[in-house]
Amino acid sequence: MATNNLNLTAVPESCFAGFTGITGFIAFMLITFILFLPAMSQADGLFDFQMKLAKKGNAEAEYKVGEMYETGFGVKKDMNQAKNWITKSATQGHETAGFKLLYWDVEKNGVTKTNRTDVELLKAKANKGNPQAQFYLGKMHAHGIGMKKSSDKAIAWLNKAALVGVLAAERELTAVREDKQRRDLARQKAQRRAHADVNKQAEVELKATQKQAQLEKQRQDLARQKAKQRAYADEKKQAELQLKARQEQAQLEKTNKAAVDARLAVEKQAVQQAKIVAQAEATARKREAQKQASLKKRAANEKKQKIQFESDPCSGKSARFLSTCR
Repeated sequence: MATNNLNLTAVPESCFAGFTGITGFIAFMLITFILFLPAMSQADGLFDFQMKLAKKGNAEAEYKVGEMYETGFGVKKDMNQAKNWITKSATQGHETAGFKLLYWDVEKNGVTKTNRTDVELLKAKANKGNPQAQFYLGKMHAHGIGMKKSSDKAIAWLNKAALVGVLAAERELTAVREDKQRRDLARQKAQRRAHADVNKQAEVELKATQKQAQLEKQRQDLARQKAKQRAYADEKKQAELQLKARQEQAQLEKTNKAAVDARLAVEKQAVQQAKIVAQAEATARKREAQKQASLKKRAANEKKQKIQFESDPCSGKSARFLSTCR
């Protein structure tokens, strides 16, 4: 299928001389339309020409009409018409049309029981060097249609097709390479971001670790300070308890000593009292003994006097009271 490429940079600058602002823009658009008009007319003419051949049953023309409906070249884009004409072409044995229908089928339904054999046949023809099979196999790899998406495999197959003049393969190859470059660039950026994120995360983790270590050190220092304070408080409390115990012991000893002293004083007083009592009793006994001795002596004297009186009444002191002794 022929295409027309217009290079506006080849238009002489003199065509735009003297036009500025809105006037210049209008002039530019008018000249552009004039330049494109022949190409548009040529595309319309090409479509009409191919349509005449297609209506006569020409398989190649049917395929090209279908492509023109698919791309909107020379006619309004219409996928239903595109599929209709491509199907007619494939029915007549047009191989490329069959590949396109297979691509659409796999794109819509995936690899199924009904199209699996055709997909394997497409691969076989591509391996045997069929340019169109190579193009569609590369396109399927490029978009992940019916198989795992692989830019490298797509580029390999599309490059083979492009080398033998398949223009669609050249365009697809350019798109795949650009997409691969974009994805590689995006992957590199993602890797750099990931690396930066890893570094940032490592820095964050390092800072967190350092902060945690600092907090742990502060906690340990605080714990040691508290332990020292508790130890000091315990020592102080222990010293106070020991002092209190000593004071209580001293007080107890003092109390016990006072009690002992009091008991000893009482005992001493009791001893003294007993001694006094004993002395008093001894004195009393002595007096009693003296009294008894005196009484006994007196009694003896009286007895003696009585005996004497009885033997000699006129002797003794009582003789003067006796009339007989006068």
